[in-house]
Amino acid sequence: MDIVFFVKALLKKKWWILISTLVAVVGALALTIGKPKQYASTAQMATGFTTNEQIKLRDENLNLFEADVKFDNVVETMNSPLVIGLLACDLMVHDLTTNKPFRKLTENELQKPQYKEANKEDILRICRQKSDSLQILSSSQPEERKVLEYMKLYRYDYESIRKMVYAGRLSRTDYININCYSENPELSAYTVNMLYKEFIRFYRSSRSELSVENVETFEALVNKKKQELETKIEALRQYKTAQGVLNVETASGNEWDLIKQFEKSLTDEKANNNNLQASLDNINTQLAQLSNGKPAYTNSNSEILALRKQINDLNDEYIRNGANDDALADKIKAQRVKLQHAMMDASVPNGKVSTKEELVQRKGTLEAELRASKENISSLEKKVGKLRASVGSYANKEATVTSLQQEVTLTQDEYNKLKEKLGAALDYRNVPQDNFRQTLMGQPAFTPESSKRLVIMGMAGIAVFMISCIGILFGEFMDNSIKSPSIFNRVSNLKLISTINYANLRKYNLLEILQRKTDESQWLKRQNMFRELLRKLRFELESSGKKIFLFTSTEPQQGKTTLLQAVAYSLSLSNKKVLVLDTNFCNNDVTVQMEARPTLEAFSVPPAEFSIEKFREYVTTYATPGIEVAGCKGGDYTPSEILPPNNILQYLPQLKSYYDYILMEGAPLNDFTDSRELTAYAEGVVAIFSSKLKMKQIDRESSDFLEQLGDQFLGAVLNGVKEDFLEL
Repeated sequence: MDIVFFVKALLKKKWWILISTLVAVVGALALTIGKPKQYASTAQMATGFTTNEQIKLRDENLNLFEADVKFDNVVETMNSPLVIGLLACDLMVHDLTTNKPFRKLTENELQKPQYKEANKEDILRICRQKSDSLQILSSSQPEERKVLEYMKLYRYDYESIRKMVYAGRLSRTDYININCYSENPELSAYTVNMLYKEFIRFYRSSRSELSVENVETFEALVNKKKQELETKIEALRQYKTAQGVLNVETASGNEWDLIKQFEKSLTDEKANNNNLQASLDNINTQLAQLSNGKPAYTNSNSEILALRKQINDLNDEYIRNGANDDALADKIKAQRVKLQHAMMDASVPNGKVSTKEELVQRKGTLEAELRASKENISSLEKKVGKLRASVGSYANKEATVTSLQQEVTLTQDEYNKLKEKLGAALDYRNVPQDNFRQTLMGQPAFTPESSKRLVIMGMAGIAVFMISCIGILFGEFMDNSIKSPSIFNRVSNLKLISTINYANLRKYNLLEILQRKTDESQWLKRQNMFRELLRKLRFELESSGKKIFLFTSTEPQQGKTTLLQAVAYSLSLSNKKVLVLDTNFCNNDVTVQMEARPTLEAFSVPPAEFSIEKFREYVTTYATPGIEVAGCKGGDYTPSEILPPNNILQYLPQLKSYYDYILMEGAPLNDFTDSRELTAYAEGVVAIFSSKLKMKQIDRESSDFLEQLGDQFLGAVLNGVKEDFLEL
């Protein structure tokens, strides 16, 4: 579909579009012409959500998303039933206590029971009470329900006020505008100012209550956490006292130092023990030599004894000094090296013979020193073992103390955070944190607001115009019918030989349309177009060189019968003899409409007896000269099933010598096989398609059959096309 097609579709429905647009404009005028004058008043308030002019108790970064949420919260609070209810109470009290009420009731409203049964004193008392206590009127209470009904008479109920009051943020600013539209300029100004005051009163009251609740909550949490912290600190202190240490790490370090000192002393003492054992073994060897009669040579032991005495004295001094004197330890080590060399020299004879008494005496001395050395080694090993066991217990104590200390630290951090929150809650309670201020007072308007009647009428007309156009275009786009020749050529491969426009046959019959001359009437112009298009179809038939034509279609109700009669009439007007055969047995409309005798099924003449005169006894001569009709009874059968031997179809070659043209109508191809059988007798086949037809798969299959006929298929005729689509 191209643009021209859619333009044609719109022009075809132009009157519908214009009428609907006009109706919309008139409707908008009717709705706005009786609308009362409206007076506007605007109050403006600054919120401080997007500015940092206020002195902050704490550093806070500006978050635009949070600011948007705060704006939405403020607007919703202003529009809430509670704030609007407080405003309604203020308006009601004003109208009941002043000589110039904003609204006056009409006579009909004064006669209503809600007004007659109302007690104004009770209404004033309840409204003031609700306003002072910041409470909303409840419809569940009988007295308050009467107040609500009374307010509704004055249009001070929630729905009525919401319709005339609007609060919203001024785009990309820190301000909120409060607008009111009413029939009274004083009412509009009073409403916006009072709405701001009631909002501030309610907002700060709710913030105060919330701050008190927060302070009480945080105080309870701080006290509880403080008790928990004190309990854990006391548990840590008691554990340290019970273990007898205040600093586990220091005590453990001292123990390790002592272990190192005693292990060093133990190593030295074991070395001394080895030296004494070697000297004792040497004495025992010398005594054995004396027993065998051999002399025992020995060196002087005075040097050895002196070295041992020096080592013992230095070792005692080293221990007394805490075993941390490195210089003294090095000196002891040097003396031990000298002692080892002296004892090695003692084993070499120097020419002096030792007596047995001397050797025994020296042996006793060495044995005594060896026993003392062993006792020292045993004592040092016990001390080292005891210290190591003590260090292991310190590790367990240190782990326990560390765990307790971590619990104390965590509890201390939680306690500090709660104290900070408590301080913030106290700050918010003592210092108001909102920065609301009214920057613009609502003032009574001098002139009413524009009714915008012309704008509303224009928008209504444009909207209906666009909706109508879109609806028509959508309908045309969704319409799959072959309403124009271009669409037919796009959806079908069949040759289109003619297009017939739609003609209304209710006023004139076919013969009158074909014989009537051109008239200035628009309706008759359409009929003249039908006649001219039919003549083009007649020309296609005549120029084909064929005389026997079968008119068929893919579906019923395509206009075959009407078009066949129109072609017969048109041919007769050109002085042609036409024979019409109603071979559409499933629907014999041709027989009925042309009032023909049903002789087709009964005709059976042997070839020897056949003649034109004999045949004409079976046909009906139509009122129009040159047209003869052979009708059928009709039924659920095909030509091969009902026609007897030697039927009319077998004599068509003889009949075409008498008649100029023979026209047959066949049943629809989709549902019946009649037309397929009749193609064996026809010289040319013409398919009729209605412009209302929507091509389906079965229609395409029937079209394939027609294409297979080759030259026998003359072409298709698109019937019932509307004038707007003839050229598309």
